[in-house]
Amino acid sequence: MRIGIVGAGWWAGFAHLPAFKEAGAQIAGIYSRTPAHAQKLASAHGTQAFERYEDLLQHCDAVAISTTDDTHAPLGLMALQAGKHLFMDKPLARTLAEAQALLEAARQHGRIGLTAFTSRGDLAAETAQAMVRAGEIGEVLYLRGSFHGGYMGDPAGPTTWRAKAETGGAGGAVADLGAHLFDLVRMVTGLEFTEVMAQARIHLQRPDPVTNYDEGAVLARLGGVTGAFSLSRVHIGADQRLELEIQGTKGALKLSPALWGQGKSAQLWLAPRPGFYRQVPPDPSFLRGRNPETSWGHFQFAELARRFLEGIAQNRPPTPSLEDGLAAQRVIEATVQSSQQNTWVSV
Repeated sequence: MRIGIVGAGWWAGFAHLPAFKEAGAQIAGIYSRTPAHAQKLASAHGTQAFERYEDLLQHCDAVAISTTDDTHAPLGLMALQAGKHLFMDKPLARTLAEAQALLEAARQHGRIGLTAFTSRGDLAAETAQAMVRAGEIGEVLYLRGSFHGGYMGDPAGPTTWRAKAETGGAGGAVADLGAHLFDLVRMVTGLEFTEVMAQARIHLQRPDPVTNYDEGAVLARLGGVTGAFSLSRVHIGADQRLELEIQGTKGALKLSPALWGQGKSAQLWLAPRPGFYRQVPPDPSFLRGRNPETSWGHFQFAELARRFLEGIAQNRPPTPSLEDGLAAQRVIEATVQSSQQNTWVSV
């Protein structure tokens, strides 16, 4: 399978390229709107750089897109219309309409698509999912979750593309971090978001204006289950951390997928009811041949790349699918709308 890498930033070189190589794909080439970046990355990985996206599409069977959010829909649509399979970074797009267009194009052209949620290939997340499905904590009562980072925590720092609504979407941290957290909830519990009530704010304004949210607090209903979630890109004082706690009738689970470090740095805790948390090791069967000492990012993406290639070979949607990306986009859009209208919004 020939994979075209779209984007030549840090994440493309750190996660996409090594993961697809490990999964056995042929790297057909790299395209970036900054040709010098594509050439540098291509030289480092023994492949070719393309100055035109159309030329890359002629030399590959599928694309892995790692670019700014405003380019996800146009680049993805071009690939699907050219008959290429699509491996798309999260969030799937800036808006629900853009995400829906990608899914419809994949169906129309009979192509396979995957939304690259890192936690879907995480040891703690997969182990927690299996434990919930096996009934180890009973029926889910309520959820608590957070994704906190400080990458925009310096008021004197630059206003990056992520902080601009036109490039990063209206949600800001709600989209950038919420996509991960909302999908993690769906993955582990099997529950679907039905309503949200949110408050989101810009906290650190800059000379080059920030135009989407720095932080958001989200109350959610998932059928009869309630959830409370916190998202922030200006949260200083500790390393970036994603965490989900699931309280059930028989016990509770708390997990923190690997962020930085190695794949094995994921953490998982289990508590009986009544009782206290004790750390439990993730299930090694979910390694699927991977080295747990592989760097985070590369580690999870190697599993996602394997699923993507397998889905193409078997002509079936992999998990996480474009539909999973669309489901997260629905929660993001409802959260933004709720914050703007100060009311509960259906997902």
